[in-house]
Amino acid sequence: MGYVEKPMLLVNGIRLIDMAVNEVERAGLDAIFVTSRFTERTEKYLMDRGLEVFRGDGTGYMQDIQKALAEYRLTHPVLTLNSDLYYVVEGVVNRILSHYFAVDTPALTTVYPDGRHVGINIFDPIFGEQEEEKVILDESTVINIDTPADLERALWMSTLRREKDW
Repeated sequence: MGYVEKPMLLVNGIRLIDMAVNEVERAGLDAIFVTSRFTERTEKYLMDRGLEVFRGDGTGYMQDIQKALAEYRLTHPVLTLNSDLYYVVEGVVNRILSHYFAVDTPALTTVYPDGRHVGINIFDPIFGEQEEEKVILDESTVINIDTPADLERALWMSTLRREKDW
C-alpha cells in the first residue's frame, strides 16, 4: 500500500492487526507476533499492548516465521495469520481450526475460489514439505488487503456490516 504499514490500517475504526489479535483471542490461542524492520510501528503497537513480539530480519515472510519457530522451539502445529486481513465474519479462525482437526493432513491453507491465497495457514513445523488441505473462503468472509481496491471493498463491507448489524 506504500503509505502505511498494512497491519495499522483502519477499517471502520479498527486496525487490521487488532482484528488478527481478536481472532486469536477468540480462539483461545497463545500468540507470538512476528514483525520486521518494515513494521516498526506495528511492533511498537503490539509491545505497548503487552503482546509477545519476535522481530525477524525482514528477509521474507516464511524466513521470519521459520526463525521464530526455531527461537521458540515450537514442535506442535502452528497457525499463521497474515496481519493484513479484514475479517468480515468473526470466528473464521475457529472455523479453520475445527476443519484442521477434522482432517488427516499435517497442513492446511486457505484460498479464494480463484486459487489466490487468503493468508491463514496451519502447519506442523516438525515435518518438511507437507501435504496440505485447502479450505476455500470467499471475500464475504475475509478480505486480504493487498491493493487500494481491496481496502475499498473492506471499507464497503464494514459499512454494510455496521448498517445491517451483522
